[in-house]
Amino acid sequence: MLKRLFASLALAVVCQAGFADDRPNILFLFSDDHALRTIGAYEESINRTPNLDRIAAEGAVFTRSFNVNSICCPSRAAIMTAKHSHANGITGNASHWNGDQWVFSREMGKAGYETALIGKWHLHGDPTDEFQHWEILSGKGGQGSYFNPSFRSAEGETKVEGYSGHIITDKSLAWLEARDKSKPFLLCSQYKAPHIHRIPAPADMGGHDGVDFPEPDTLFDDYATRSPFVADTWMALKGMKGHVLNIGPLQSEIAADPSLMPPFLKEMTQPQRDAWHAAYDPRNVEYRRLEKAGLLTGQAAIRYTYQRFIKDYVRCIDSLDKSVGRLLEYLDEQGLAENTIVVYSSDQGFMTGEHGWAEKRWMYEESFRSPLLVRWPGTIEPGSEISALVQNIDLGPTFMTAAGMEVPDEVHGIPMQPVLGGELPDSWRKDILYQYFDGGIPANRGPYNMPRHEGVRDSRYKLISFYDHDEWEFYDLEVDPRELSNRINDPKYSKEIKRMKRRLNALKKQYNVPEHPPLPKGKRH
Repeated sequence: MLKRLFASLALAVVCQAGFADDRPNILFLFSDDHALRTIGAYEESINRTPNLDRIAAEGAVFTRSFNVNSICCPSRAAIMTAKHSHANGITGNASHWNGDQWVFSREMGKAGYETALIGKWHLHGDPTDEFQHWEILSGKGGQGSYFNPSFRSAEGETKVEGYSGHIITDKSLAWLEARDKSKPFLLCSQYKAPHIHRIPAPADMGGHDGVDFPEPDTLFDDYATRSPFVADTWMALKGMKGHVLNIGPLQSEIAADPSLMPPFLKEMTQPQRDAWHAAYDPRNVEYRRLEKAGLLTGQAAIRYTYQRFIKDYVRCIDSLDKSVGRLLEYLDEQGLAENTIVVYSSDQGFMTGEHGWAEKRWMYEESFRSPLLVRWPGTIEPGSEISALVQNIDLGPTFMTAAGMEVPDEVHGIPMQPVLGGELPDSWRKDILYQYFDGGIPANRGPYNMPRHEGVRDSRYKLISFYDHDEWEFYDLEVDPRELSNRINDPKYSKEIKRMKRRLNALKKQYNVPEHPPLPKGKRH
């Protein structure tokens, strides 16, 4: 305690005296629902992201980066608090944010950093003093709109014309220019893309026509070795229709009957609507032709839906990648690149057709894994690939340690510095805990008809407990990386299954996870 107090006092004296502060700046770039297979730096990528790839090429790509709870609000709270969901109180998207609890950004502000969050906050309850400056997307439950979004700050709410990603970048650059340049900064630029309803910037709306993106190997997974509730969840690609695929009325039809205009087009200016119709009307004419000809049934319909979905997903990432590029260019132009840690991540991964789904929430790899790219000149060797098991709760402690600050014992995350050199110390964690609370009991599973679950993963094996159903799944990721064969009843793995069950219990004890409370019948968690 005294050591941390003296460290804080020393930092305060340095800042107040006006001495040079050469602690590293931190630029944290954050997106929503970004699948690893849509980042060029990752293996099996289906597209290219030159600016994100630049971060990896000049730093490191983390191949085993995971979240603690694959859903928007809990993931963001886990990063802020460096704690698992049960400890920070944000167990689901309906949970209310407690801004009085410990957060890493407030501590960095106290230690002399200029701090700001600009973009998607998506916690129920505005920031107070977690950041010295904040401007957050408002509306749609904290999602904000892709076009002409409203932003809320301590001064009030304003509507800004333009594309969400461009505006967030503009505001980030303006803050970087106006900040106190005698202090190091922590800037969190947080984007909506590529979250549903996926609408790219006008310049990217026309991209990837004539391209067929590869289908996931598991697009037509039959869930043969898993429990029936896995197949019954409401996240199948075949359920995606209408505006979520940018299928809508033609411009000529809306001109003849304005009542046909869907809400997302009403949010746009006329030039923005013109750009959307120029890109999407030809696609929607073709969609009608295929449907009329009876060519969109069965697997053909799923394949068509996949292509409509994944192309808009990638177009949104194209827009996001350009915004990342603008911020990297600013660092270069201002001579800040050498003393700025640049981190790119997302609140979770995403199922981009894997297992026939377009969602997250699961402990399966595609949603459990989160992208993580880090550039840190002088600390990370360019072109590094880091395979250590890390989680989003580790980000705050890593930033604080980089700033020369003590990390309190109460948090669950650990600084990643020991693994940044490419070596994996024997003392590094061997397994990680996952918890998803935003489901329900068998009679009422809640959002997406999904069960609650928890589990443990190490470098090879994964154990999942669907405790409300008394069901288990076990995967050998070395021989079954797509998680198609649940081996929970395979005698060959009985020893490992018992070991992993012990590890799950040990991790729950380590993090003081309470027993799961029963959910009242008919109530959602």
